[in-house]
Amino acid sequence: MSSAPGPRVLRDKGGFLSPVVSVVEHEGRPAVLKDYRSKNPVTRNVLAPLLVRREFGVLRHLEGIPGIPRAYAVVEKRALLLEFVDGKTLGKFKAGELPDAVFDRLCETVRAMHRRGVVHLDLRQKKNIVVAGGRPYLVDFANALRGRATAALRAVDESALLKWKQRNFPHLVTGADRAALADHKLLRRFWIFTPRGKSVR
Repeated sequence: MSSAPGPRVLRDKGGFLSPVVSVVEHEGRPAVLKDYRSKNPVTRNVLAPLLVRREFGVLRHLEGIPGIPRAYAVVEKRALLLEFVDGKTLGKFKAGELPDAVFDRLCETVRAMHRRGVVHLDLRQKKNIVVAGGRPYLVDFANALRGRATAALRAVDESALLKWKQRNFPHLVTGADRAALADHKLLRRFWIFTPRGKSVR
């Protein structure tokens, strides 16, 4: 990995567990570095090696599925080097702006991931689906679970698909989808981990 040009920071939220996310150069091409090396001592020395190894293992297990970025390497046990996806997050597109094929490919990627026994669990986040060249990519597998793709956990990812279908592809929403969305909305009102003051959608 080359150190020139210097890294371009994409995200540095601070906080206890949030890594510094930068674009760096790797083998002559841009790559993403999720880096915990500047965090507090507990995160850096105890949690980071576990988080990095876990996410690296999930991504390597999913390698070859279209729409899943490659994991290149673990750096000094505390950073993860990933394929860079040069696109826009799904939340930045307006309804009807993307072709229907994007949603079809998104569903194919999520279900291929499920067939390999992985659930993402954080696909409702705007930043975690990036569209590049007509292909949606799933990113940030920090909360993903491997080997535990139960029906209940798969339903979390499926509810996210319905959210994006309603928001970005409303003409594709069916009566069954609307009923499922109403059920999900009711369940999320009673979900104890919904941050106070945030709307449930």
